[in-house]
Amino acid sequence: MLFENIFLPLALLAAAALGTPVATSTDLSGPTPPQLKWLYTAYALCPADLLNGALTPAGIRKEIPIVGGNFTGPGINGKFRSQGADWGTVDPRTGIFSADTRYNGVTDDGADVYFQTSGPMTPEGTLHLRIRLETGSPKYYYLNNVLAVGVLHILGQDSKNVSTLRIDAFNFENDWPNTTFLNNTGW
Repeated sequence: MLFENIFLPLALLAAAALGTPVATSTDLSGPTPPQLKWLYTAYALCPADLLNGALTPAGIRKEIPIVGGNFTGPGINGKFRSQGADWGTVDPRTGIFSADTRYNGVTDDGADVYFQTSGPMTPEGTLHLRIRLETGSPKYYYLNNVLAVGVLHILGQDSKNVSTLRIDAFNFENDWPNTTFLNNTGW
């Protein structure tokens, strides 16, 4: 405890003696948050959980199929294939669900896009998602380098117990808008 109490003042004195600037801040308002721009809005169709609450070391595991839907944005539009699922978990101590999805889509012009999302449910019932996109298409290659976040809303269920989910996705304003390849070609 004595070491902890004298370490900071000694470090500040040593920095001052060496002429090293010491970073301090009296502004408690915090930094300016980054600006986001709309990337796409998606609608996903998801039937009921296939595992019915399988308890695992990670929590109560879900397997919720993603059987279709679409995505639309200023630079990308397409449909989801019925080849994905949400393998999320429910924390048995808190009851909080955390998504863990992987699914595929195809753009209107035929490019394959892999979607991966994860994130917890909020007290309001929405989910805050981290979104990772992956594609080999030169036109959409910039998506490999965007940092995207999303908000998922559960819109409801139909008579067959298929839920419709809406995901509004955003990326940083200054992310790559396109890609220039090393051979000087770009999209």
